[in-house]
Amino acid sequence: MKKLHVAVTLGLAALVASACSDNTAPGTRTAAPSQPRLTTVVTGAAFTTVNENVDGTGHCKNGNPGINCNIYDGKQYVWLNGGPSTAYVGDGTYFFAVLSPGGQPNPNDGGAGNLSDDFDAYTNRTFSVTGGVVSYGGSHDFSDNEIRLLPYADTPNPGGVYIMAICSLADGYPATPSHCKYDAFKVQEGNVVQASALTILKDATLGFDKKFAWTIAKDVDKTTVTQVGGSVTFTYTITVTHDGGTISNVNVSGTVAVFNPNVDQNGNTVAVQVNGITDLLSDGTNCTITGGGSQSLTQFETDFTYSCNLSALPEGELDNTATVSWPTQTLANGTTLNAGTANFLFLGITFTENDVDESITVTDSFAGALGTVTVGDANPKTFTYQRTIAVGSGCSSYDNTATFTTNDTGATGSASQTVTVCGPTPSGALTMGFWKGPNGNALIQYYCAPAGKTSLATYLSGLGGGSGPFADAAGKSCLDLVAYVDAILNNANAADMNVMLRAQMLATALDVYFSSYGYSTAGIGNGKNQIKPPSNFLPNGGIGTFSVDLTAVCPAVASTPSGSALCEGGTPSTDAVAAGAVPLSPMTIQQILDFAATTPSPFNGSTTTPIWYGGNQTKEEILKNIFDQINNNLAFSGP
Repeated sequence: MKKLHVAVTLGLAALVASACSDNTAPGTRTAAPSQPRLTTVVTGAAFTTVNENVDGTGHCKNGNPGINCNIYDGKQYVWLNGGPSTAYVGDGTYFFAVLSPGGQPNPNDGGAGNLSDDFDAYTNRTFSVTGGVVSYGGSHDFSDNEIRLLPYADTPNPGGVYIMAICSLADGYPATPSHCKYDAFKVQEGNVVQASALTILKDATLGFDKKFAWTIAKDVDKTTVTQVGGSVTFTYTITVTHDGGTISNVNVSGTVAVFNPNVDQNGNTVAVQVNGITDLLSDGTNCTITGGGSQSLTQFETDFTYSCNLSALPEGELDNTATVSWPTQTLANGTTLNAGTANFLFLGITFTENDVDESITVTDSFAGALGTVTVGDANPKTFTYQRTIAVGSGCSSYDNTATFTTNDTGATGSASQTVTVCGPTPSGALTMGFWKGPNGNALIQYYCAPAGKTSLATYLSGLGGGSGPFADAAGKSCLDLVAYVDAILNNANAADMNVMLRAQMLATALDVYFSSYGYSTAGIGNGKNQIKPPSNFLPNGGIGTFSVDLTAVCPAVASTPSGSALCEGGTPSTDAVAAGAVPLSPMTIQQILDFAATTPSPFNGSTTTPIWYGGNQTKEEILKNIFDQINNNLAFSGP
């Protein structure tokens, strides 16, 4: 069979048949070994020809004597063609054998139908190929890159048909018969004309697609960080997972070759009428053969393509049989060919898996290319990377998306994580130090009673419905309020948490008032000593409406050598709601002031011995810290 490709993977029974040394008939099943050994499939083409430089001309009766011959006038004139055709077998080490046709061929020594092994072992028929150039050191004639096949026994085929096999030794010996290459040829000695049965060969490529589906997930060690200054490092974990694969496109395909050895006295092929060619799997699947119906075969070799489509992958091994049948007929050479059939059998075929989307590349919108994952790697497979983000003012969100792309179909999937980094949002508030300094005192003295607006004395004393911590500010003049504020602020010390809390709360109340009222310029002198208005120090519009995240409270506010203030450790660690110091979060600054002035709880209603939370120092300190970070512009805006 000219350039007939055989690329089927045999099952266990066929592997044993390939290695047996007795005369087991082709197609006979034997006991299966515990571990099959598959040999390398021969690629390219295998074919025979004549060597006119050695034997002279006229020995090829059909075909191209320069490359490939079909019919010869003697066994001794058949040579294995070594190239240099690019279609020839690839580089490697091989052995050849001559076989009789019929059934499933076994080119290993001792195999049924082996016509070469009675004369020499496969080792004497071993050759190598490099770049189309043959190297051979055995006793067969070797010339012009060709090896003479003789010696080999006569074929039992009445039509004089032989099969040449070439098998790879890349994986050792014996070879798997279905991984070898085969070529058919006919020897016609003299002008004897007789009717001869047809011969059939086939190859088979068996496979199925196994498509893998992938998923991706992305996690991060934290999603929200609230911090003063510095930077935050996030650790991301990307996990990709594949399923067990979905099987589809289960298929057997290849070529069936039918050989007609019948010739006239001049060696020309005479036509044989056939009923048709069939190909059948042992599970009952009928394969589709293109052009395989009733017809006249007028060539020595006629090739037919076939395909068998299965709905699912068989649970066990299958056999594959190709058959040609013909009726009784009188041939053009005057002989009568009796009705008959010819079969070619592959035993125990198994299917080769073609993986689809078995590999993916994983990328990340921040980290870039993360790597490639293939079925067989850890499942699931994880990637990790870190991202460091500088902490600024307010809250900013950062999206990261990881994506995979499959190698075959280009299918994609993605997973995202969003992290939020929150720094303090400056409210524009002023510290206790400002309010007991000259600028703060001036604002209190000259802007405490703006025309047509609520006075500072009324605002302070009205917190808590007149019974709050500053109820004693009622009716005080601007000068009296300066002294009042200084006394409370200067009295603040760490030894008395309630006194410190009242002082920080007062500074916050002054921030709220003077950012909302106090814009009158009445009574202010002119000239270079003119008192600056509140708008020079505080934002217009009212700090009281600033919303504060009370789940992120500085445990303490520490002054730095530069005079600024920071949360200790840079990161708020107190949840004031969870601690029971405030009822909810977020709250506006004015709401916090109103809550802190509420009597009888949390404030006890006394301006001489102010106590919050019944003396619970933990809650008192939390509330003090809330006002402290507001006054130092370290408060985090509420969501």
